[in-house]
Amino acid sequence: MWVLAWMGGTGAVLLARRHGEAAQARVRRRIAPLVAGEHVALVLGLGSGWLLMQALGLDVGQRRWLDVKLGLVAFLVLPLEAMHAWVSHGWIARGLRATPAPPLGRVLERGIAMDDIVRTLTAVLLGAGVPLLVWLSVKKPF
Repeated sequence: MWVLAWMGGTGAVLLARRHGEAAQARVRRRIAPLVAGEHVALVLGLGSGWLLMQALGLDVGQRRWLDVKLGLVAFLVLPLEAMHAWVSHGWIARGLRATPAPPLGRVLERGIAMDDIVRTLTAVLLGAGVPLLVWLSVKKPF
């Protein structure tokens, strides 16, 4: 659900960019619940992973594949998503409240620019990271 919500939000943002500032502001308002759902899905996924570790009796330091996976989550997924949440629910939300109609205000312009940067980094880094996380879980290579 986390990946699907991210893909849906990114697709909507990319399509809106072609149609100008008014469309971007309108789409950003419309996808705000989807972005919030993305962050909730990530928290639920992390919580379910922790519960699964507890149920299986797994602990940090027992298996190297699990330690690599936890390291990827802690140092790749969490920082990227924390930055995305801060930009989305902080900068962009504040900018949308301050700018009811185009032209976009400075706060919203900066928030959108930062969101574009974070989404690009996320696409590149998690595009490689998520398949690696899945592979570590399925194959348990070491």
